[in-house]
Amino acid sequence: MSRARSEPREGVSFSVVRLPGGFHRAWRAVGQVGLIGWLGVGLHAESGTLTAFWSDAGQLVVCRPGEELLRVGTAVWGPGWRWADGSWQSQVVTGSAVAVFRTHLDKAAVELHAQVVRTAPDVLELASELKTDRDVALTLFVIELAPGKTFAGRSVMVESGTNRTAVPCPFGRRTLGQQVQALRLTDAAGRQTGVRLEPACEVTADGPARIVLAKDRLPADSPRRGHLRLQLPEPTDWFPSQSGLPDEPGLESWYVWQPTGELSNSVLSLAAWLDKPAGKHGRIQRQADQLIYNQRPIKLWGLNLCYSACAPEKALAERRASFYPHYGINAVRLHKFADGRGWQGIQANSSAAEYDPAGLDRMDYQVAQFKAAGIYVVLSAHFGTIRLGPADRRAVPFLDEFGALLGPEDRVTAPHSAFFYSPQLQDLHIRQIVNLLKHRNPYTGLTYAEDPVVCALEIINEQSALFYTSMEPLKRSPTLRRQAAEQFSNWLRRKYGSHDALLKAWGQRALDSFTADGFPAGEHLDRNNILPLGNPWYWDPQQLAGSQAFRKQRLLDTLQFLYELQCQAYDRYVAAVRQAGYPGEIIGSNWQAGRAYSHYANLHSDARVGLIDRHNYFGGGGGRGAKGQFNPASMLARAGSGLLSTGLQQVHDRPFMLSEWIHVFPNEWGVEGPAIVAAYGLGLQGWDASFMFQNNDQAAFSRQLGGSQWDVMAPQILGVFPAVARQVWRGDVRQADQAVVRPVHVPSLFEGRLAFEDRLVQGYDDKELDSNVVPARALAVARCTVQFTDRWQEATRFDLKPYQQDGRLVASTGQLRWREAPDSLAGGYFTIDTPGTKAVIGFAQGHACHLGQVRITPQSRFAAIYVTALAREATVDSDTELLVVALGRARNTGMKFSPTGDQLLDKGKAHIRLEPVKATIALQTRRVLAVHRLDHDGRRTGQTLPATNNSFTIDGARDQTPYYLISCQD
Repeated sequence: MSRARSEPREGVSFSVVRLPGGFHRAWRAVGQVGLIGWLGVGLHAESGTLTAFWSDAGQLVVCRPGEELLRVGTAVWGPGWRWADGSWQSQVVTGSAVAVFRTHLDKAAVELHAQVVRTAPDVLELASELKTDRDVALTLFVIELAPGKTFAGRSVMVESGTNRTAVPCPFGRRTLGQQVQALRLTDAAGRQTGVRLEPACEVTADGPARIVLAKDRLPADSPRRGHLRLQLPEPTDWFPSQSGLPDEPGLESWYVWQPTGELSNSVLSLAAWLDKPAGKHGRIQRQADQLIYNQRPIKLWGLNLCYSACAPEKALAERRASFYPHYGINAVRLHKFADGRGWQGIQANSSAAEYDPAGLDRMDYQVAQFKAAGIYVVLSAHFGTIRLGPADRRAVPFLDEFGALLGPEDRVTAPHSAFFYSPQLQDLHIRQIVNLLKHRNPYTGLTYAEDPVVCALEIINEQSALFYTSMEPLKRSPTLRRQAAEQFSNWLRRKYGSHDALLKAWGQRALDSFTADGFPAGEHLDRNNILPLGNPWYWDPQQLAGSQAFRKQRLLDTLQFLYELQCQAYDRYVAAVRQAGYPGEIIGSNWQAGRAYSHYANLHSDARVGLIDRHNYFGGGGGRGAKGQFNPASMLARAGSGLLSTGLQQVHDRPFMLSEWIHVFPNEWGVEGPAIVAAYGLGLQGWDASFMFQNNDQAAFSRQLGGSQWDVMAPQILGVFPAVARQVWRGDVRQADQAVVRPVHVPSLFEGRLAFEDRLVQGYDDKELDSNVVPARALAVARCTVQFTDRWQEATRFDLKPYQQDGRLVASTGQLRWREAPDSLAGGYFTIDTPGTKAVIGFAQGHACHLGQVRITPQSRFAAIYVTALAREATVDSDTELLVVALGRARNTGMKFSPTGDQLLDKGKAHIRLEPVKATIALQTRRVLAVHRLDHDGRRTGQTLPATNNSFTIDGARDQTPYYLISCQD
């Protein structure tokens, strides 16, 4: 019943609850009767299609398979709406869930005692008592009731006395009633769910309905007791503890993942494919929309290392340089290595621009090891908000405006977007990177500027003057506020000439219109105090035509000014690193600035610098990897969704890179990510580089999932690399021969004009893009780019119909086919049919997929099944050895999800177990001599599978492996 983390324990004792109607029941330890007997605990009913359970997180959840009906929880705010965290302790007492939630408000100990029981096949009842050991002020203590999507678009009947009021669902923010006795919810099928409250309560809503237990004050001498009765639409299976929920069918056949890391004889290894040392034939250079090395296009398939992981001890540096190439990793993004000291990076004691000698030496050694192994590096110095030390006061004399330095090694962090307003901050950033570029690596003999192992350098991570953070530096720093106002006022004076002309263009209401946001009044051009204020919400076309119409011209002028400011900052930085001797690729930033005008202005600013880099994530939850709710969807259900939609930011004449992306734990469909990005991104779309995100690794597979929410070393991720890296490096999937261009005329953006409408749905790190002329689904069939034009052009609508065949979206090359499942969260699949690789990825159970001379028929619900030529210059038709990789999901031992699949209930523990994949594979024009079972390191085991008429069946439950090697007659 709470968003708080649960800590279940045994032996919890409970106090007395006074129930409505004069009933008194004692809540005691296990085995005693009290309320338990009164509620009729232990009633058994026939199995229903509904399941209800009490979670360790203190929530009552009622659901159908894959669909939540409703959720009952708690929320607590102290004075001033301060969120109050706490912990739950729960136990099962004779078939009921008995629980207590404890929190502290000021010095008061506040407890909510709760008991949930099923009293009829379709009835659940919750009794509660809220009490405190002393009088305490608070804002609200509520029971939250969150209806599921099945009720969306329907009316909820609210009963208060003799009044009945219909309220739309979702509730939004409203008051449902002061003395609410009942709520009646009806789904689209006409099934009713009733909620009866005793005594009648005040009920408000802000998303969920809030049943108020206490408001403003909770007295010590007056516990608040209540009773909630759920009348469900059908018989319900009841589990008073999440541990009692049955496991997913077939889970007992999942096998333990146990690689040894011994790769010297591994069939999987791609180490011999890397050209050593990195940069042997010179530097990777940009030519139009490609990265070129040794006069040929090159694809980078890599990962991230962050903070002090960029500067490991030498033994780990050596292990990584050995381990990565085996799995096809030929590039590493060194990210946030200069974000701070200690675990945060290799900054010197007192300055962001200087380096700790020992830490720098360790990074030098790691870079040298990577170079020797044929692995390139991208330099991304920090998170984006530089952390300044005491010695940096000389460069940034106003750094105390960002916070107080408490010691000689302390740091303060500049606000997001501050870089673009301040030449002083820009100079510090520049000095930080130039000091590294001029540093000579003793292990390579070259400076970082000279060394071709550095394939790209990033100016600033995840920052923009046009993002939602653009106003924050002007709030926090009087110096930046004064400087920005003077710059903007001078810019306005050049455009309009006078204050009167400015007023005529803007309108009087536009001045002093940001005082509610904390900015001062009295704006006047002659005072040089007009601030460039705005963010993507204000610049959104819908807002400019609606709530912001009264200051539209001000906002568009601000957009143009900040765009130019960002371009100037980038130009200063580029000039400095060129002067330092670095001739390689440079990235502006990799961030999204809303949609429409601000987005394309930001994208153009990045394109002026060089190659385009972007970030995206998929599948995360509110807990960012912790137990709780998350997005359980698969990207396969909708072509072009999720990570692939990032490709709508590819610029026509620039290389494209995705330098942070991954399926966020605990989303289970992680193997689809490398499959989609490799085939549709680096293949069909012609992207040039991919860097999956992680913070760290030990040059080995993870021993347990969920240690980090971003885990490249998870077996369902890294385990598929031997197949997808072969596909990428060989260029198996051709770039689309059909190009779809959306024209953008930059000057028109500042007039509020764009030739098409784009859409953006953004979470924290995850985002999904779309367009009304080139939908995201077009990414499955044609190469989609943005072209910045020197004049206005109308956009041409792209027609998908010619590419729709037999219920599939067929790529213009004919090599990729995507069958969608738009009405399902987890459905759909695609196939790869190229000379070098044949594959089926997704939910293709029972579908015989004919891929040229190979037929793959998956018998598992979900899997990524690859048949790929082992050698670099070979094809499936010509190679005598073919690699088979077959991966599905992975879970920790004891890992448990809710019946809806969207809540992680228990993270489990080591070891990791893999879902067995079963499929029949037939080679119709090749003679199969043997099918070898490989171990988890890709080594031969001496065991073979039976093959009949060049057809065989892989079965992970039987074979206990995802890897096989087919020996074919030459």
